Amino acid sequence: MSRVVAEDKVGTYACSVISVRPLNGIIFEIELQSLKGEHLSYKSGQYLALELDVNNDGQVHSLFYTIASRFNLEQPNSLQLIIQKNSEFSSKVIDRLMEALQNQEPVNIALPMGKAFLQTDLRFPHVLIAAGSGISKIKSIAEEILTQRPDANVRIYWSNRKIDDFFMLSRFHEWSEFHQNLHFTPILESADKKWCGRTGYIYEVIKEDLLDLSDAQTYLCGSPQMVYGTMDELRSEGLKQENCYSDVFEFAPKERKIAV
Repeated sequence: MSRVVAEDKVGTYACSVISVRPLNGIIFEIELQSLKGEHLSYKSGQYLALELDVNNDGQVHSLFYTIASRFNLEQPNSLQLIIQKNSEFSSKVIDRLMEALQNQEPVNIALPMGKAFLQTDLRFPHVLIAAGSGISKIKSIAEEILTQRPDANVRIYWSNRKIDDFFMLSRFHEWSEFHQNLHFTPILESADKKWCGRTGYIYEVIKEDLLDLSDAQTYLCGSPQMVYGTMDELRSEGLKQENCYSDVFEFAPKERKIAV
């Protein structure tokens, strides 16, 4: 089933780096604010291009990051990114953003981008699935769902390979405590003596919950292998391809369809 989604007009904005805040040893939350007070309009689940001279050599890189915050009319000129410092290159990105903060140096962003934004009927159950840093997209979508419909039926599954890759767990747990219809399940891929939560692949844990996914509006964020593999595994639980949304469908399309 094909979807026809209106293309958003992408604009370029000069922004100040307001903060670079560590969430743990390798995860950083970046707050940007438009210099001219322009609205940084986007839909929850979309991403942007950060234009950055990473190596200080005059060569600007276009770096794509999911916008980790929902669009807020009370603060329409600001947004947040979550960046993982897990390589030499990503370390340079964080360093350059810290320099921009200290030197009050503007950075350019282009947005909005992506078709896998929140666009579904919130009267239906929603399943939000993330691996690793894909939680940025899921966080933004969840915030928007809870703002529009606090009693929505939402299940969030987030998988990581290492315990240290989790962050903001208290926020997700607070949501699940405050909203009786929201369930949050963090998952570690392999057992660890320091981990008291659930373990295994995401699809295995979802299957253990015995959900009927025939009407579930499902957003998936992770590698193509994770997204397509999870979808294939959850066919037996009623998951339908036309109810699935992921950026993977755009940058790594797959011809084979899930049977309905």
